Amino acid sequence: MKIICAGLQKTGTKSIAEALRILGYNVHDVFEQFHHEKELWNKILDNTVTVQDYQRILENVDAMTDFPAIAVWEQIYEAFPDAKIILMVRSSEDEWVRSVFKQREVANEYVVKNDFLRQLQFQFVTGPLSLQFYNIETAFTNASIGVSRMYGQTLPESFLRSRYRQHNSYVKSICPKEKLLIYNVKDGWKPLCTFLNKEIPDRSFPVVNVQAEMTRQVVKERWKYDCGFRSVMLKQTYIRVGSFLAVSFVFLAYFIYCIFL
Repeated sequence: MKIICAGLQKTGTKSIAEALRILGYNVHDVFEQFHHEKELWNKILDNTVTVQDYQRILENVDAMTDFPAIAVWEQIYEAFPDAKIILMVRSSEDEWVRSVFKQREVANEYVVKNDFLRQLQFQFVTGPLSLQFYNIETAFTNASIGVSRMYGQTLPESFLRSRYRQHNSYVKSICPKEKLLIYNVKDGWKPLCTFLNKEIPDRSFPVVNVQAEMTRQVVKERWKYDCGFRSVMLKQTYIRVGSFLAVSFVFLAYFIYCIFL
C-alpha cells in the first residue's frame, strides 16, 4: 500500500482514482474493494481482523479510495505506516453536502426508497451478491459519514456536516505533515504529482462522476470498473424471478387441475 485516499465519499474519489491509475498505480475503488477484499470487510464486521490480515489482503494494492476502505483508513495506515495520505476536500462544506444530496437524488431514480421494501428486494429478489453489497454498504457508509446509505427517504444534513468536519479535522490532527496532502481535485496534476514525486502527465486531469453520473453508468453496465457487479446481479435476479414464476405456474396449474378434476 503506497497511497491511502482519506477523503470521504463525494470528495472527488472517482477523479482521484482515475488520476492515480494514469500515474501507474493499482487502485482499488468501491467495486474493486468489494470484489477482491470481501474477506477483509467480513473480518472487520466480525471483529476478527488483525494487522496481519490488512497486510496480507492488501499487499498488492497501491492505493484505495472511497468506501469500504475510507471507514478504516486509520487501520490501513497502521498496517502500512510508509503509505502517503491524501485527504481530498471540497471547496466548501456546502459544496460537499450538495454533492451528497445530488448522489441521493440520482440513486433514488433506480432504487426502492422505502427501507423495508428495499430490504425485501435485496433479501428475496436481486440475489446474494447485491445483498452482500447492501450489507457492507450499510455498515461502512454509516461508519464513514454517519448515515447508512446515500439514497432512500432521508439524509439528516446535520449528521453529514458534523461527520465531514470531524473526519477532516481528525485526519489533519494525526497524520504527519510530511506524509499528508490536503487536496482538492480542482487543483489538478501539479500538487498531486509533486507530493507523489511523479512527472505531470501530458493530458488533462480526469474529471469523473460529475453529477453522480457513475450511478447511471453502473445501472447501464457502462462503468468499466464495476468488476462485473451489475451483470452478475442481473443474472441472479433473472434466475430468482424466473424460478419464482416457474414455481408459481406449477402451483397454479396444480390448483386448476384439482378444481376441474
